[in-house]
Amino acid sequence: MNRKSFYPARRHHGRSSSSRSIVTKRSRSPHAFPIASLVEEVQDAVCYIDFTRNHLYSNEQLRTICPSMETRRFHNIDGMSRFFHETFEQNGADMNDVMLFWDELMTNRFGCCPSMDAKSLRIGERTMQLILNFTHTPRGVFIMWRDITDAIRFEEQKDAFLAELSHEFRSPLTAINGYAELLMYQHSDNDKTHGMLSLVKREAERLERLVDNFLDYQRVNYSEELLSLSTFALRPVLEDVVAHYKATSPQHDVILSAENVTIEADEEKLLQLLHNLIGNAVKYSPDGGTVYVEQTIEGETYVLSVRDTGIGIPSDAIPYVFDEYYRVDSDAHRSIKGTGLGLRICKRIAEAHGWGIDAESVYGEGTTFSIYLYTHSKTLLSEQHTTE
Repeated sequence: MNRKSFYPARRHHGRSSSSRSIVTKRSRSPHAFPIASLVEEVQDAVCYIDFTRNHLYSNEQLRTICPSMETRRFHNIDGMSRFFHETFEQNGADMNDVMLFWDELMTNRFGCCPSMDAKSLRIGERTMQLILNFTHTPRGVFIMWRDITDAIRFEEQKDAFLAELSHEFRSPLTAINGYAELLMYQHSDNDKTHGMLSLVKREAERLERLVDNFLDYQRVNYSEELLSLSTFALRPVLEDVVAHYKATSPQHDVILSAENVTIEADEEKLLQLLHNLIGNAVKYSPDGGTVYVEQTIEGETYVLSVRDTGIGIPSDAIPYVFDEYYRVDSDAHRSIKGTGLGLRICKRIAEAHGWGIDAESVYGEGTTFSIYLYTHSKTLLSEQHTTE
């Protein structure tokens, strides 16, 4: 048997230069790759922070925005921290936001799988978005700086325009509703005139809801900060909405079952959500039927549901009913008009409150929409259960 299979190969002192170069390349420090060149070649404003060597690399685009952000090395992480805080302060940044950002960055820098969401910092007259991408070898982070000042200003102007537009729309619609209601009272003894005025009022209310849906949908940043939260009893709100549909949709039997629960929410947005769901239940029950508005408890979660006995939704359409502009394509639905925004708005209102919402349906038998008022929405304990 050949001995070479049992003994390691002898050392050869006369290795070629190519072999030595391969060994040298393999033993090269992981910090040897050209970070400075890589950062300089990026077209956007960017910097790289090497936490292992306390080194900051920046490119020309970033130095144009902030001249003091030059490539440099620090003695320790404390020196780097002082530099960043002083630089942000000199450029008029909100130091509370800077401290939160830097503390989170320092906390994440040696994590197993570090990650941070993009941050927006107001620096003087500019709003900068910082997009972070951590590296492991070496330990560091790429930070891309994007000036989103114009985008923020555009959103502020759009929100102001929508608020003004909302006021301009609602004023005449409120007047139409008010006068229609007055005329209905004065002509209560004339069935034909009363019926026509009821139609005017109902269509004005529908237009008002469409306007609300459209204006709300235009809000890109629809979140908790835009809600006007207050604490109120849920049942009286439900009673008012149910009474409205009993009066305007006499061919439907609208039944309420709810507990005396107090919640914290934006009452106007909750009304909008309820009108969308109950209005849909009525609309998609064209031959009449029963609409159930129920508030129940599942474990520690309060559930508010709207259930109808209408045409239902095909099972393959259920995953898409909350998508924008989505319309169910079926023979039963095609003749019923709609914008495809109502359910999308419902989902956004629910999510802004921290609630969940879903849909269940049996095609040809009816649909149930459920809103899960999670315990963190500060729903309080119910005191009494009543049924109407």
